[in-house]
Amino acid sequence: MRAIHAEWIKLWSVRSTWVALAVAVAFAVGLGLADTLSAARGQAGFDPLGSAFAGLTFAQLSLGVLGVLAATSEYTSGTIIPALTAQPRRGAAFAAKAATVFAAALLVGQMLAFGSYLLGQAVLHGKHLDVGLGAPGVLRSVTSAGLYLCVVTMVGFGLGALLRHPAGATAALIAVVFLAYGAAKAVEDWSYLPSRLLLSNAGDVVAQVHAVAAKPRLPTLELAYLDLALYFTTALGLGALRWTRDT
Repeated sequence: MRAIHAEWIKLWSVRSTWVALAVAVAFAVGLGLADTLSAARGQAGFDPLGSAFAGLTFAQLSLGVLGVLAATSEYTSGTIIPALTAQPRRGAAFAAKAATVFAAALLVGQMLAFGSYLLGQAVLHGKHLDVGLGAPGVLRSVTSAGLYLCVVTMVGFGLGALLRHPAGATAALIAVVFLAYGAAKAVEDWSYLPSRLLLSNAGDVVAQVHAVAAKPRLPTLELAYLDLALYFTTALGLGALRWTRDT
């Protein structure tokens, strides 16, 4: 617990943490509000939650970069040697750092998801288009959106621990979250499997109120949650493998 407490203090004492969070909030609030106002005026095919979550598409990148920086900052600043001297058990050091980032990411992800939802519903209330948390699928959708943001953050953390270079890990994160979509779409004439395994598509499905795979390239709800678990465990597993080896 002492190691986790130390990592918690370290995480929140770094300026980049607050900058990444500020950018994530700006995207989540600004774009979510703009998209909700625009969609409410049209009302055709209107999705009250999808519009509120529009800003999370870009907020996820900020949180992913936060995960990258949490894993690479000690390598870029040269403080990794003193850190490992204070905690020579590398596995324990990685576990403490991963647990700290996970707790922060889960908290921030849920706050952004519920904040986006509440802001969007406040805008829609006057038009009688709002939906309550008690409506079927709404609470699951909101909490799953926050969970997805947490997973993206941890994927960034795992890539940072694996590559140990912020620019390289950020580029890999962008490839996994955004650029993989084009590659998967290019082979859809042969197979939809790559598209069904995309992290971004899994996030889209779990954040839907009625999570039905209307398109063959989208995973089912069960597969989408499995995708999130696979990305989470794979990224952390690779990061832990590299972290426990040479510095």
